[in-house]
Amino acid sequence: MELLNDMALFVEVAHTLSFRRAADATGVPNSTLSRRISALEKAIGLRLLHRTTRKVELTEAGQIYYQRCRRIVDEARLAHEQLGELLAQPSGVLRASLPVDFASTYMAPLIAEFARRYPGITFDFDLTPRRVDLVSEPFDVAIRMGELSDSNLIAR
Repeated sequence: MELLNDMALFVEVAHTLSFRRAADATGVPNSTLSRRISALEKAIGLRLLHRTTRKVELTEAGQIYYQRCRRIVDEARLAHEQLGELLAQPSGVLRASLPVDFASTYMAPLIAEFARRYPGITFDFDLTPRRVDLVSEPFDVAIRMGELSDSNLIAR
């Protein structure tokens, strides 16, 4: 993971051709950035950048490394963003056990709006009056009406 982080720092320096601008963009102090790039060059065994007090330029090896690393870093960022989207948008199967009368009277009007709002969620309904075991059976929720026979259950 450290190698990928160092590659991302190198890509930013190579893109901006400036340690200061790369430090501003990444939030990493200039001195740390310089030290990490030097360690990366040492690990590779080649100089990637020509540094002077006035400018930064890519070496031939730096050009090649930049082209490859840029794609790798972009792919890593894309993977990270896609996972973030999964967290932001619920998805999966919602398994519910409901009495058929309750489902048709109360749930049917709500399900269409719910499905529009959360298109990543699909439904699996068990519309029978049988009492399901929420621990051993694959249900997320069960709705029943009437007297509560087991005091360990939560009722509203």
